[in-house]
Amino acid sequence: MSEVQKVPLAGNLRRLRRQNGLSVVELARRAGTSRATLTQIEAGGGNPTLDTLYALATALDAGLAELITEPDAVAPPRVVPRGEGTRVVGEAVEAWLLHTTAHRAASTEIYDFRLHGAAAQHSPGHPRGTHEHLHLHSGRIRIGPVGATVEIGAGDFATFDAGREHLYQRVGDQPVRGLLVITRAQP
Repeated sequence: MSEVQKVPLAGNLRRLRRQNGLSVVELARRAGTSRATLTQIEAGGGNPTLDTLYALATALDAGLAELITEPDAVAPPRVVPRGEGTRVVGEAVEAWLLHTTAHRAASTEIYDFRLHGAAAQHSPGHPRGTHEHLHLHSGRIRIGPVGATVEIGAGDFATFDAGREHLYQRVGDQPVRGLLVITRAQP
């Protein structure tokens, strides 16, 4: 392995080990290597074999590329101006998708959420592992699984398992607006 390749390996290995909450000793144990070898690699030294690199990647639940390549540059802040984003409209809900992420373990969708009219928005159950989280900025709303709804007001937060039929319904005449986050554990 050349010196150029060792630089990202050392930093990536330290970063991934810390993200996984592992000590050098524990990672060495899980990867079947010595603590001295791991310490040397994290310091940018040594000449790890492909087998050692794969063992470390497996112990860190990472791909080999995550260990040996430069991490992506830090992206500048992303701004979504008010009223922009992908708009979705239901019988009572109007929302703009602001951001979405997907990882191996989960996906997340973030919406600027509004509820209009007196009609209730009934939604069928989403795939297993889906949860909805609403931080209400204004108004009052009845929210949650059918038969187990709760009423919340401005400033309140509610979260529920969205794997079964659920509803959103405005309570009163005040405009309803909030931030809706939908998370889904990947199977």
